[in-house]
Amino acid sequence: MIIAASSIRTLDYGFLSVFLGVYLSLLEFSALQAGLVFSGIMAGSALSNMLASWRGDTIGRRRLLVGFSIMMVLGGLLFPWVSSVGLIMLIGLFAVASTSGGDRTAFISMDTAILAQTCEPSQRTLAFTWYNLATMFTKALGALLVSIPVALQAWAGMDEILSFKAMFGLYAVIALSGILIYGRLSPKVEPQVRPKSDTPTPKSQSDRRLIIKMTAVSSLDALGGGFITRGFISYWFVTQFGVNVLSVSAIFFSAQLLNVVSVALAAPIASRIGLVRTMAFTQAIANLFFIAMAFASNLWMAIAFFMLHEVSNEMDVPTRQSYTMAIVPEESRTAMATVNNLGRNTAQVISPTIGGFVAQIAFLGAPFLAGAGVKLVYNYLLYQMFKGLKPPEEIEEPES
Repeated sequence: MIIAASSIRTLDYGFLSVFLGVYLSLLEFSALQAGLVFSGIMAGSALSNMLASWRGDTIGRRRLLVGFSIMMVLGGLLFPWVSSVGLIMLIGLFAVASTSGGDRTAFISMDTAILAQTCEPSQRTLAFTWYNLATMFTKALGALLVSIPVALQAWAGMDEILSFKAMFGLYAVIALSGILIYGRLSPKVEPQVRPKSDTPTPKSQSDRRLIIKMTAVSSLDALGGGFITRGFISYWFVTQFGVNVLSVSAIFFSAQLLNVVSVALAAPIASRIGLVRTMAFTQAIANLFFIAMAFASNLWMAIAFFMLHEVSNEMDVPTRQSYTMAIVPEESRTAMATVNNLGRNTAQVISPTIGGFVAQIAFLGAPFLAGAGVKLVYNYLLYQMFKGLKPPEEIEEPES
């Protein structure tokens, strides 16, 4: 049920991440204005994780997931009625949306804690691989939905802007699935009730330091990623090369199919070289392709580098989810997931705006350089800081 709900939700996110960049270009938003909108939506993701971190286990995971689904529906209904930067940003604050292509909201934080709680350690990475494979597939299908406005214009004679606004209605209908599915979850998804001590133990203090350490380094990764969100990349293809809506849809559909391949390779690679090496090394390769994109002299070169990035970029997703859940005890998993995602969200609130500003004063491909540079620093620090901390399944059993 968790995988089904996430897959359907990601159909919306895969659509919005591509659609919004094209939609804002039709509204004649500048790069800076588009960056502000993306920042507002990122801030909304941060707020959802803040609430989940603060009161997630108290409110209950099922109730919180249903509540966030309702907010997502409301966001889809309200987005088409406004066209100013400020109002779109305001709606983005509570719409629990995502423009990065992947899920950065509290939805994934709760899902991560629930999945880790309901599978064996030896199967944990594989479970997260299937979770991400399903969402990658629907994210790819979501990118194809961007072509629907073209069909509405051709077959129904609908105005271009109106055809794009109508798509938010479909977004809201898809989001209704979260209310229906999450509402049927059993009490098994809730955290195990354990007696709490008023005095922090050395173990709890150690867990807290580990959560802070992982959040700090993950935030650096998110800061770099915020420069080059899916929304910005679609905006870049349209503005830099004059790509039409159908071509943008085809590019992102192909890229997201390669994301599926990338995620499928994560578990077998991690079983050979370990979770930390998989997270750090494969992402470093992907970031080098982002740097190459900044200097692409024609559309086909840009597409080629983008596809190479996409096939190497997603191996760190299931491995990071599995690793962060493995290195803390069960009672700390919600805190690790939500605080980690909150740190990532907070870092991404400012970077799209900075990226838009950099693109406006330098050149349109400059955010690729800035974002990839920051992420390469993250790859180095991640490996250096966590190479000695192995998950239980990678620790060799002593010989009898």
